[in-house]
Amino acid sequence: MPAGRKDPGISSSFIAKFGSKLSGSFTECTVVTAEHEVVEHKFSDEKGKQGYYAMPGNMKFGRLTLKRGMTDDMSAWKWRHEVINGEIEQARTNGSIVMIDEKGSPLAEFNFENVWPSKVSGPSANAAVNEVAIEEIELVCEKIVRAS
Repeated sequence: MPAGRKDPGISSSFIAKFGSKLSGSFTECTVVTAEHEVVEHKFSDEKGKQGYYAMPGNMKFGRLTLKRGMTDDMSAWKWRHEVINGEIEQARTNGSIVMIDEKGSPLAEFNFENVWPSKVSGPSANAAVNEVAIEEIELVCEKIVRAS
């Protein structure tokens, strides 16, 4: 291996944990985006020349999506039920996704604040296929920080 070279991490190795609400094995994880909405200001100056300013507006976070094989684990459904019952303060928790390298050491850590489930989907049933039944959990977060 050339000196100074670092191989990129393998995306299939990660750990997901959201307080006492949700953890375990997941087949897929889509980490949210963190972006600013763009505020645009277009104008004409005193000579009629057009100008343009682009400024950062409100912060905007995408959704975090987790997928896993369906088992008898009801934690995602119970967590979602807290939101349905209007217990949003109880439902909010902090969590993290840690990408790990081939030796099991942390490669990158994403921390999420005030996470709650906006959607839980059960599997699609199809007798003609030979696949694992997949459960999908969509999470909303109010802040994301890449810690390492």
